Amino acid sequence: MVLRLETSLLVRGPGPATVVAAKVAGACGQPCLLVGHEITGDDEAVVLDVAGLDALEQYGLVDVLRPHLVDAHPPSIVPSEFEYVLRQHCIADLNVSVYDRFDVVDRVVRDGTLHGVLTDGTSRWELVADTWIDSAALATSLPAAIHDGAAAARHAIDMLTARES
Repeated sequence: MVLRLETSLLVRGPGPATVVAAKVAGACGQPCLLVGHEITGDDEAVVLDVAGLDALEQYGLVDVLRPHLVDAHPPSIVPSEFEYVLRQHCIADLNVSVYDRFDVVDRVVRDGTLHGVLTDGTSRWELVADTWIDSAALATSLPAAIHDGAAAARHAIDMLTARES
């Protein structure tokens, strides 16, 4: 018997944009599945730009990150710490299911829906996702990743809402 896992939104891959996308989706009440996230950020602090801070603030994430800022003026954070903190909040978010050491293989898109296999190398589940966000299409540097992740989540939510209409 093959188990089947269905999700309206799949967020896949390493890097800061995927955890931003998952947290934004969760903050909007959109259930999602975060698969295969690995921390890729380095250990040198970067300044968060105004637009990125605005995006984080809009979804209640600045307060989550504030204790981890290296400097408040201008706001700076270590990218690996940024990812770690947001990933921990994804784990605690009831709208986000996290499968860190998994990947989606044998991906095929049929009728706008992603079909594949969710695996950790040992176990395998059939996976179906109505829409998805893949880290390969998103920025990897922290300031740009914040913009890309938030925009990707909003776009995916809009697509899901349009499908329901």
